[in-house]
Amino acid sequence: MYPQIKNFNLNFNGNVYFGAGVRKKIKLILNENKWKNLCIVIDKNLKKVSKINQFIISLKSYNLCIITCDISEPTYSHLEKKRINKKEKKIDVFIGIGGGSSVDFAKGLSVLYTNNKEAICYRGFEKFKKPIKPIIAIPTTAGTGSEITPNASFINNDDKRKMGINGEAIRPKYALLDPELTVSCPKFSTVSAAVDSLVHATEAFVAKKTNLIARNFAKDGFKLVIENLNKVLDYPNNIKYREKVMLGAFLSAVALMKSGTGPAAAMSYPTGVHYKVPHGIGGGIFLPYIIRYNINNGFYGYGELYQKKKLNISSKKKSLNFLSEIKKKWVKFSVPSNLKKLKLNYRRINLLTNQTFELKGALKQNPVKFDKREIFNLFSELSGDKLK
Repeated sequence: MYPQIKNFNLNFNGNVYFGAGVRKKIKLILNENKWKNLCIVIDKNLKKVSKINQFIISLKSYNLCIITCDISEPTYSHLEKKRINKKEKKIDVFIGIGGGSSVDFAKGLSVLYTNNKEAICYRGFEKFKKPIKPIIAIPTTAGTGSEITPNASFINNDDKRKMGINGEAIRPKYALLDPELTVSCPKFSTVSAAVDSLVHATEAFVAKKTNLIARNFAKDGFKLVIENLNKVLDYPNNIKYREKVMLGAFLSAVALMKSGTGPAAAMSYPTGVHYKVPHGIGGGIFLPYIIRYNINNGFYGYGELYQKKKLNISSKKKSLNFLSEIKKKWVKFSVPSNLKKLKLNYRRINLLTNQTFELKGALKQNPVKFDKREIFNLFSELSGDKLK
């Protein structure tokens, strides 16, 4: 049963091509737009992947500039080091190939190509003024959603905060979602990205500003990923399973764009900055506890997102079943259940709490009040042993 229907705005920007082999449409796109000078931003781990090499070789008739994304969590300082001088190199389009970091790096380089200030000056929303070069995203993971979002995340080494360069202009003009390119993705990265998408779907589904469209995307996206990720891990070369996970992750990203994120994603940002916990895994660690907290405080809307079996039971019981299913899947996916390995103390928890609290927009979307005290309590609980 749907909640009361609210007014909403639906605006899709960008062109998405989905399916096995769609990477081959790249020449059609380039030629239609008369783009001849390409900057390819590629994950360093993909240089030896046959399909990726073949793809780049297929573009040898164009003028290529290849930039390696050689950092797992991009920083503003690293972005600045990779800046391309407009006077020395002509670029028509930036192409990001890899995980969310490579796509974000391509977005950031596009901004710096036509805007002259230091990279850190563009931290925030719509801080760059000059038009930027278009971006094509070709993800090799399924889950981050960077290929369709107007955001690019970077860490500032000075204040140890992760905040993006954001603006409608950096939303990729084209996204080629080819599940064949995810075969090379390592198991850990496959899980992290997919879990990230499950966090997207769950938080978008229950966010205060959710709507009918977002909930439908979230519901379909969640089901596709949760029911097929295990199959991908068991049969990594099966393109049909990878296709379903990639489609589910895409639908979940659309849901996130049209609704909003929540506490699990927010708490993962400072955890990633200070302890290098991958964003998807971090969100996955926090999600079951956020779900439990919301249920304990009277929110029973999770059962509408996903149920393995249709049972005539109360909404509370359905939500508890949902939580139980998440916990079972997390064990199968080897998602950690706590933060004990980080050896947190009160000082560090205060730091993580304060930096999470800065992301108030996400916290306010939680269906139940989730404030500074709740953040601190959850970090404390997840730290495990008695705090020093």
